[in-house]
Amino acid sequence: MIVQSRYLVSNQDPNGTSEPQLVSLTSMRTIWRSLLVLALTWTISLSDSAQITSKAPVPSDVIDSCRAEGAVLADKRGRPVWLNTDALIKRAIHCTAPQMPAMARQARIEGQVLVNILVDRKGQVACAHLIVGHPMLAGSAIDAAKDWTFRPMKQNGKAVSFYGHLSFHFSTAQTAKGENPCTVAHW
Repeated sequence: MIVQSRYLVSNQDPNGTSEPQLVSLTSMRTIWRSLLVLALTWTISLSDSAQITSKAPVPSDVIDSCRAEGAVLADKRGRPVWLNTDALIKRAIHCTAPQMPAMARQARIEGQVLVNILVDRKGQVACAHLIVGHPMLAGSAIDAAKDWTFRPMKQNGKAVSFYGHLSFHFSTAQTAKGENPCTVAHW
């Protein structure tokens, strides 16, 4: 014995009267799949309109685009160690806050910009690579990142390069408590 589920739906005819109809489970699955496809398409189009330039790559992607000369700070397995923004701030000798671009100010654009950096054995930023952020803010964040300098790092008694993630915040509000002024742009 085969049991088919049916759903009761209401359709309005041109006269404005409702007429109940039975719809099979198979038809409902088709409707739900269509709605899912529509929702996914809408979500993708929204992410495109947010103008996120790229998704965060696996660190090996950045390593390929930012090659270090010589040894790089590594864990016990030999994999590169990535310092977060807080660790980079603690190692910084000089930091430069990003400037709010005039066009971004006029458009009232706010947001986070994530930049991966490679710091050479002398403490200079050798490479800055945009990971994610609004295109109008990205150039300012990369320029600021390139201007940072750090205390050189040693591993096993030898100077090494190191990788890091710098997160910059572009905001129309005042600097929030706990925010480092080196990582914030206000207008």
